[in-house]
Amino acid sequence: MTDILVAGETLVDLLPNPGETLHDVDGFTHRPGGAPANVAVGLSRLGATPAFWTRLGDDPFGDFLRETLDREGVDDALARRVDGNTALGVVSPPGVDDRRFRFYGSRDVTFGFEPDAVPTDALATASWVHLGGVALTRPTGRRAMRELAAAAAERGCTVSFDVNYRPDLVPAGDRDAVVDAIRDILGDADVAFASDEDVAATGISADEGPELASDLLTHGPHTAVVTLGAAGAVAASSPAAPWGETTARHDGFRVDAVDATGAGDAFTAGLVALLSGVTDADSPALDGALAFANATAALSVGERGGMTALPDREAVEAFLAARR
Repeated sequence: MTDILVAGETLVDLLPNPGETLHDVDGFTHRPGGAPANVAVGLSRLGATPAFWTRLGDDPFGDFLRETLDREGVDDALARRVDGNTALGVVSPPGVDDRRFRFYGSRDVTFGFEPDAVPTDALATASWVHLGGVALTRPTGRRAMRELAAAAAERGCTVSFDVNYRPDLVPAGDRDAVVDAIRDILGDADVAFASDEDVAATGISADEGPELASDLLTHGPHTAVVTLGAAGAVAASSPAAPWGETTARHDGFRVDAVDATGAGDAFTAGLVALLSGVTDADSPALDGALAFANATAALSVGERGGMTALPDREAVEAFLAARR
């Protein structure tokens, strides 16, 4: 079993009751969330239980999130409780052509990772480190995640990085600093995850689709994966990748979607779970890995909540077998 360390935010998603806009809804349901937290729980359900460096507010929502991580079997010994309120991500109703997430609460509590708290000791037993990009929106978070990525790369860990650029969280005047941090971490990363929207918003590439994945390799990773929503995903890898130089595309699976809030995180968990154990020439083809990740994402949209709907490995394998 590969030892994986995940680093990034844990927060509460507020899912709206029926309504055309947030103005119209009559209430919300709270669910655990945060992209790295979703990835950590997704990995645990897929049989690759990670350690998780995160921050939890010292409030009732923080208690709720800590209990959730414990129940999911995620190793949260690195979780830090900090004074203040947990950040809330308010999800827009389906079909609204507006911001999908609006964030409230103390952003420094949830995203303000500190350089002097970087868990370098945990790297002694880690072979794969996955980082989320939202922490880069806070000054201390930028320094901390840069330091963790560099230390992990120096120790020979495989580093994966989800760009996950959220413009609403970037303070005025900080965009260049956030984009610079993204470029720095891409330079230390082995595997990069991005959506086409991430790349368009940051300007780190002007390409699209397969060309975009190939262009991301020039920033440093040996493998780049670009998610395309309902259209699936594309990937490219260089000769330095354990799975060789290749390009791949998988168009995803047609399913009835209830809530796609955590689909991208489910995809990431699926791909990391499959590739993190790959260490020799018998590594699976990248297109097979994309199929597994897309199946994980497809199963995650069948009920409300990004984390609560994440599937286990048996469900993913049965889903794939039924479609062969």
